[in-house]
Amino acid sequence: MKRRLFMAAAASPLASAMPASQGWAAPNTATTGSWRSYELTTTVNLGADAGRTRIWLPLPHDSAYQRLEAVTWTGNAPKLGIYTDIASGTHAFHAAWDDGGAPRTVALTTRVSTLDRRSDLRAASTGAVPDDVAKFLKPNAMITTDGIVKETADKIVEGKREPLAKAQAIYDWIVENTFRDPKVKGCGIGDIRSMLVSGNLGGKCADLNALFVGLARAAGVPARGVYGVRVAPSAFSGAMGTRNVDISKAQHCRAEFWIAGIGWIPADPADIRKVVLDDKLALNDPRMPVLRRFLFGAWEGNWVAFNHTRDVRLVPSDTVVNYFMYPEGETAQGQLDGMDPEAAGYRITAQAVS
Repeated sequence: MKRRLFMAAAASPLASAMPASQGWAAPNTATTGSWRSYELTTTVNLGADAGRTRIWLPLPHDSAYQRLEAVTWTGNAPKLGIYTDIASGTHAFHAAWDDGGAPRTVALTTRVSTLDRRSDLRAASTGAVPDDVAKFLKPNAMITTDGIVKETADKIVEGKREPLAKAQAIYDWIVENTFRDPKVKGCGIGDIRSMLVSGNLGGKCADLNALFVGLARAAGVPARGVYGVRVAPSAFSGAMGTRNVDISKAQHCRAEFWIAGIGWIPADPADIRKVVLDDKLALNDPRMPVLRRFLFGAWEGNWVAFNHTRDVRLVPSDTVVNYFMYPEGETAQGQLDGMDPEAAGYRITAQAVS
């Protein structure tokens, strides 16, 4: 066994859904409240016939609203450790086996604490975008900012000059024009140009929140996805949390946009559409305005964030993935499907820690 407090390293190791409440009130997140701690354990079990095997597991990151307190692991891989993609700062636990030997087993446990988060939108001001933020105006493989994406963004924000007003308009447009498609595998892939060209604005969180990010960038508002996993119930709706100990399929991505005078602000239009579908509510339901206001500027601490990067290089390798929210892996038979826990041989559990 090895045990390490989390430290960044250069490319080397280092329940059933809760029913919707009858009348929602926003959680008291005007202040950040108390830290809540969780223990997440990911176990991977693959047969010896897997041959040469490499596994990458996402690690929670540190931020003002989240603390990664400890990382421990066990396993029979000759190579085990924490690696960082220097370009993006994305951290991963990596295990590697050569041909032969016993079944591949590894267990990674992280202890992380979270806070509820809420931004004071009244603090918005004007100012230059810092260099470390400006990179989130740039396109990537699937979140493009030209062509139909730019044209759509321009129509949505027409007549609006303030970045906060533009972000609000884009958020409202996504809430009112998209839908959650339960047939989409996992969290979706976030190919926003294809969504707009086809006119099919259905998807899941990685699709709908990527659309928010791309349209915001095209309108000149820095934005990014945040990739993580649900770990506890929501004060609003079972659709926005989990009561399950097994969270192998509880992955969820959110979004953030940047405004001078405030910094990074949460936004999650995809969860609006999830509540509409799962709780069988209409957008004009009298409970929805509370939720719409809350998810533009706030999120609950019942969710653990891993990273906010697309086109992630999995160190130590040249493998690049669209986003890093699921366990990733390669065997002698090919790439593992991280969106399918059974096929990929993993299980993720979470429990609150007092």
